[in-house]
Amino acid sequence: MKLFVQFLLSLKTAFWLFTAFIVLLFVGSLSLPGNLAFFSGIDETPLFRWLSRSGTISITWWIYVMIAMLAVLAASTLFCTAQAFLSRTGWQAPVLKLSPQVMHIGVLFIMLGHLLTASMGFKMDMLLKQGERAVVAGDRTLLLEDVVVHKDRQGYDADWEAKLIWDDGGNTLTTSLRPLHPRYFGQFGLYSRSVSNGPEKTALVRVCRDPGALWALLGGVLLSIGGVGFLSGKFFTATKTA
Repeated sequence: MKLFVQFLLSLKTAFWLFTAFIVLLFVGSLSLPGNLAFFSGIDETPLFRWLSRSGTISITWWIYVMIAMLAVLAASTLFCTAQAFLSRTGWQAPVLKLSPQVMHIGVLFIMLGHLLTASMGFKMDMLLKQGERAVVAGDRTLLLEDVVVHKDRQGYDADWEAKLIWDDGGNTLTTSLRPLHPRYFGQFGLYSRSVSNGPEKTALVRVCRDPGALWALLGGVLLSIGGVGFLSGKFFTATKTA
């Protein structure tokens, strides 16, 4: 157990993990050109679900190794951060001592966010007809109320708007969806893909659930705060010594 803890606390562990990670990414990238059709759906499906459906270990082995290496790196970061908080010797400059740990916690939150999204998130495209109600997840439903297409002076389609009714099991909300203007309801995001304003009005809506988004955002904020604190601490320390 002691050797295992020392392994996680060693800077050499992090260095060799980063080195091996870069090499692994390079090796994995070599398999992409010859398997473009196979990897085409990796951005449309949460990672773990895509891996479970792909079933081709001979092509995806490097992704599994990469996930395992990230798990070891996360454990190493966690142990190093805990050791820094438990060891209070030499904390005369608290900003310099705390800022790296805040950055480490931010990185852990970012990794947690990606883990949650990869394991519990989903994406789905729904083609809705006017007046049609579709089940999104559980008791959540989405209804297309109307489609409005805005034209420019020359009569060309300039913008469109899909009027939707979101029902999350008793709480009904009316919203409009436009290109580049998504709508969010808790962990769910709605994105406009396309509409048809013909005799039968339809809208193609992408529904995403990203449970790790807030954790990743929190991690990014902590990472930024820690970075600013570390640089400012270095600056003030250098100023005092000068």
